[in-house]
Amino acid sequence: MQAALCSSQTAFVRPTVAAKPQQRAARAARPVVCSAVKKEQVAAGVTAAAAAVLANPLAAQAAATPSLNNLIGSVVAGGLVLAAIAGAITAVSNFDSIRR
Repeated sequence: MQAALCSSQTAFVRPTVAAKPQQRAARAARPVVCSAVKKEQVAAGVTAAAAAVLANPLAAQAAATPSLNNLIGSVVAGGLVLAAIAGAITAVSNFDSIRR
């Protein structure tokens, strides 16, 4: 255990050596292969896990904290106010049209 601490401390103190420019350019020239299939599988797995968790009523109810309820209520109220303002502007512009 003590040997591991000493080696990690010396590795932390030692400065790193920069790679030569030729080696760095050779590494950068290699193409990077991304597996789209793997990314889609991960996304599908995460979506399925989230759906499974939220399908459980107890988990869904536990996720609804009072502060989250207040935030959702505030967002809905703000949306209603913006919709009322947009409706009033539309009604006034249709009622009192300006012709030049």
